Amino acid sequence: MIWGCITYHGVGTITVVEGNINALKYIEIIDNNLWPVVVRHFPDDNYVFQDDNAPVHRALSVQDFRRETGLKSMNWPAQSPDLNIIENCWWVLKRELQKRTQNINNTKDLEREIRDIWEITVTYLKSLYNSIPRRILRVMRNKGKHTKY
Repeated sequence: MIWGCITYHGVGTITVVEGNINALKYIEIIDNNLWPVVVRHFPDDNYVFQDDNAPVHRALSVQDFRRETGLKSMNWPAQSPDLNIIENCWWVLKRELQKRTQNINNTKDLEREIRDIWEITVTYLKSLYNSIPRRILRVMRNKGKHTKY
């Protein structure tokens, strides 16, 4: 599995995670990969972390970790990929990986290609963030049903 994060200012960490993710592993991922991004991009502490509603993200130990560390996040509607702009980045990653299969012979090659592709431009990320109001409006107009996003 792959975990990654993005900001308006640029891509954050992307990491390949061995095996399945449970609550303890998710806490470790956040602790080791999210906090450095928050410190680098948000020295004024002006951020909101968004993840989806995967059960592991809602585990009590994860919620406790969020409270104890002051991780600022928001409630997010279930089944809302139209509003989750990182989904566009995952799509770019998958599309580009398919073009590079000849370069991938082992796990190390795969990780190298993933990290290379993850250098998504700030311009693209800003366009995704700037699309959020339109996305919300579209979802509202469609009464919560699927949109073009």
